[in-house]
Amino acid sequence: MGGSAFSSFPDPPYTPRMPLAVYQRAVSECNAALRKLFICVATPIEGPEKKDYGDVDILVALDKRLAFPQTPADSVLREPKDLMKDVERELRARYAIVQPAGTSANLAIPWPSGVNEHAIAPEEAPGTGEVAATQEESKPKYIQVDIRICRSVDELYWILYKHAHGDIWNLLGSTIRPFGLTVDEEALWLRIPEIEKFDRKHARVCLTKDPVEILHFLGMRVEGFWDEPFPSVDALFDYTMTCRLFYVRDTSDGDAEGDADEVGVVGGEAGRKKLKSNDRRRMKGRPVYRRWINEFIPALRAEGKFIRTGPGTSIEEMRALVREQAFDRFLVKAEYTRRLSEWRLKRNGEQVKSLIKELVPSTMDPQRRACVVGALKKIILESDISFGFDSSGLRDADGLCDAALVRQFVRDNLEQVGKAGWARQQQRARESMQLKASSSKVGNGMDRLE
Repeated sequence: MGGSAFSSFPDPPYTPRMPLAVYQRAVSECNAALRKLFICVATPIEGPEKKDYGDVDILVALDKRLAFPQTPADSVLREPKDLMKDVERELRARYAIVQPAGTSANLAIPWPSGVNEHAIAPEEAPGTGEVAATQEESKPKYIQVDIRICRSVDELYWILYKHAHGDIWNLLGSTIRPFGLTVDEEALWLRIPEIEKFDRKHARVCLTKDPVEILHFLGMRVEGFWDEPFPSVDALFDYTMTCRLFYVRDTSDGDAEGDADEVGVVGGEAGRKKLKSNDRRRMKGRPVYRRWINEFIPALRAEGKFIRTGPGTSIEEMRALVREQAFDRFLVKAEYTRRLSEWRLKRNGEQVKSLIKELVPSTMDPQRRACVVGALKKIILESDISFGFDSSGLRDADGLCDAALVRQFVRDNLEQVGKAGWARQQQRARESMQLKASSSKVGNGMDRLE
């Protein structure tokens, strides 16, 4: 199929897959048109061995009128939606799906003239055989162009990097993930293992947004990455293997999956069973990734290549090593430590609250129980000494409460804390009643004056 963004339209434009000649013409003409509007215009480097193309991806940044104003109006910052209208006009878009923010859109533009339109094999167009041929004869053809207006040159540069060479980050991402590293649409992140099982977003510490720094950190060459597509899928695989964290898990002991605690990509049937949901989707829709898992990794294992042996091969050991390397290169140890410490304190507080509720008998009068639970929380979690109890000995050097000590403290002091808490509650109730009575007397006096 070709571009599919308009498939939900009642009468969608016909956007078949493009042969190379049509794709190259479309990229050239679109880029030339958009350079009238933006200083930076670029298309990510395509993956290797592509026979045809479903759409054209274009990134733009820096409004040209704002950078080189010809009139006072040109100096006024424009909203992305207004910029996108100019984009539609310059590309002669006949159909458009613009996202609410206006920073991205799917456009359908006329198929370029003067290019061999019969280069598309019937089986590669939407439908099959006679149906596809009928569509070609009866409907005009369009090209789907996906546009993104970037907030800055840095953002454009990052997206070019992240989406270069098609499937390369599908391969690298699954390679570095076990080591606690993640690359998304913004940056390279180091994940905190204690936090990620509970809060994946808060568990990430930003290492860098510089593509060159990432390649250096992973031990991969920068030269050639930005120049042109890899000549073949095998060449793409060869480059991916230069990542210093690329290993293949050894299964020579007869275990189809090998030691689950060891580093390395598995691949083959065992690897398919271990794939996460995102990877399973890639297996269905990304032929290069499917070939990587089904053929390439098993072949390397059979040859005994890239298998790490000896001490320090466990996931935990390797993850700790990579973490220290990240600390040294990106100077994020302080942020990592602060984030982990804050999370531990928060988590510990939640656990202590649950423990206190568990230790205070549920058979107690509800009002008294709420009173004693509240008092214990203040004494233990807030170090409130106004009740006459000192809880400082319940915490370690990091400020975390020891569950065993908390349990013993509650058992030893439950009755006395209950009495102190209830007495304070009663005192507050009396003060509240007195305040209401005073307010009522003042109100009555005002009524008489009136």
